[in-house]
Amino acid sequence: MAEEIDWCARAAKLRDVEMAMLSGEMVTEARFGTDGVKYATATLQEVKRDLDIALRNCAVARGEAPARTRYALRPVARPY
Repeated sequence: MAEEIDWCARAAKLRDVEMAMLSGEMVTEARFGTDGVKYATATLQEVKRDLDIALRNCAVARGEAPARTRYALRPVARPY
């Protein structure tokens, strides 16, 4: 039987990863001549997407209604 995921704990860890990436603590890739280092394989967009999913599932697990995702429509210029 699969273990249940603690979405709130996962969201907290993902928030730490996001802050580390934003502050520069997690080097994604750095090159100095022929030497190179790569620590993080995830992009910031992937971390943010997973964080949003974890926050939504955390709200559902606590019995709250998750916030709806809203997309704005682009303005369209119509000639008269």
